[in-house]
Amino acid sequence: MNSVLLTGSGGLIGKEAILPLQEMGFNVFAPTKSEMNILDLNSVRKFMEKQKPEYLLHFAWFTGENYLNDEINISLKDYSLELLKIFAENGGKRAVFAGTCFETWGAETLYAKCKNELREQAMDFCSHNEIFFGWGRIYYVFGHGERETRLLPYIANSLKNEQKAVIKGGSLLRDYMYSKDIATAFVKFLASKAEDIVDICSGEAVSIASITSMIANKLKKEHLLEFAENTAGQPSVIVGDKTRLTLEVGFVPKYSLEQAINCILEDDWRIIIR
Repeated sequence: MNSVLLTGSGGLIGKEAILPLQEMGFNVFAPTKSEMNILDLNSVRKFMEKQKPEYLLHFAWFTGENYLNDEINISLKDYSLELLKIFAENGGKRAVFAGTCFETWGAETLYAKCKNELREQAMDFCSHNEIFFGWGRIYYVFGHGERETRLLPYIANSLKNEQKAVIKGGSLLRDYMYSKDIATAFVKFLASKAEDIVDICSGEAVSIASITSMIANKLKKEHLLEFAENTAGQPSVIVGDKTRLTLEVGFVPKYSLEQAINCILEDDWRIIIR
């Protein structure tokens, strides 16, 4: 049984990766921060020397409030590269890291800059150290237990409380994907022979207005939606290319957008969708 170190196992995507990893036959190490903190290289080294995982699936990153320009991005870039080096020193063979679509259009943010630099440095290191490396570029994600300021929780909580939900970019087209599908896509990527950049995406652009209207319709609160268009400085369309994900990784999404929203509304807000 191949062993895998999963970082960020408590996060939006990472927590959804444990089951598909097990189903793919991996022995999963998903340490808590007290067991292994990537910002503490001594704890990383101790863990790696003891467990010696053959695979590494790296999600851990800061995505809290103001994450786009938080200085912690610099530390996470540097320590992620050290994590990879320690993994290699202990016999690691295959690593897949989580990237972001912001690399392609939001390079002015510290978050995107650090992700870009990490990708370049990690690829260079792996090419010289016989590590098979993959970079999964995530687009727009929604899932269970999101912080309240994110789109779906904001809409659902506002409407449930009979408050107006103001949507400022309804015309923007984005590539949204359910966190459970994203996690499964990463697991299949890890288990495949695909290397370098793979877009983890649906390959379909959907408007913010249509997503929010779908949620409002299910809650029967369409009258509380308010569209105040303000898209200054934002690309009108951000959509990934699913070609490699489909053909080389062999991933097919399990959930449609509507099915995924139903699951979240039923599980997180106990709303029965009929």
